[in-house]
Amino acid sequence: MQPPGRGSADCRIDLKLLQWRALRAAGRSAAARLRLDAFDPMLRPDLWAGTVHDGVARGFMAALEEAISLAPADPDELWPTPPDDPLRVQSFEGKDLRKKKDLLVESGGAKIRFSRKEGVLFVDRRAGVNSPNCLRFEARTDRGTLDGFVGEESERPRLFSAQFLDPVRYVAGAGHYELLLRGRLGRTAAGFDCEILFVASESEPFVRMRLRLDNRHDNHRLRARFLGVPSTLLHHRCADVHEEAKNDAGGFVAFTLVRACGTLLVNSEPVAAPAAQCRGTIEHEFRLGSDFGPRKG
Repeated sequence: MQPPGRGSADCRIDLKLLQWRALRAAGRSAAARLRLDAFDPMLRPDLWAGTVHDGVARGFMAALEEAISLAPADPDELWPTPPDDPLRVQSFEGKDLRKKKDLLVESGGAKIRFSRKEGVLFVDRRAGVNSPNCLRFEARTDRGTLDGFVGEESERPRLFSAQFLDPVRYVAGAGHYELLLRGRLGRTAAGFDCEILFVASESEPFVRMRLRLDNRHDNHRLRARFLGVPSTLLHHRCADVHEEAKNDAGGFVAFTLVRACGTLLVNSEPVAAPAAQCRGTIEHEFRLGSDFGPRKG
């Protein structure tokens, strides 16, 4: 076994998403904890890092899924739904939705507004945060290995804003809000199909965000950048794949959505690991805002 490199934290993102759920399951179930006992991260850090052959990674993912299935359902995974009352809850699509220029998704604490002008505006008054166009995306070719990202020196990161996604459904009323955005990050063949769902309820202090990505490319990394929002207000339901960057504009917090990289180092020699390209649909969940309990404003 070769110790994983420090840059392996965000490889095999499908594995890292499962790890987060499995560890939560172990907190609810002795049977789930017992299933994970055979995979002590102190003895097998390469397993948890993902710096293993594809077959080994698939076996570990199966064990994580078994651990999740052994625990009772996680009530925290249930999203709020709108009341079944058409007199209080309105739904907008198509032409009616295009007439609305400013779309509000408001919880009992944090809220977001979406518009073509400001993209995703995030507000958390208790934390003193008001950040327009705060959600961006960064894509860059990866020349590294599973042990670490190495960006293509001849190119700059390609940056996209969520403001160029299209609203396709908006639901509001009775203290419940939903906004579905859909589109493509980048207009070329190297772009990514992307869908973002925001859901908020006045009974919760945060805005829920579900981001679905269709990865059809190899050897790249795609990250979500949050500008002007401290990491304490960004809760990613995944193993830790975030980085905080400082620059002249104040910096940002970046979360890896996918790092497609098919090269594993074994005894310092490259070995193909095609499954680590993570092709297909990948889904991330975030909670945006202070978790101080419900409060309007």
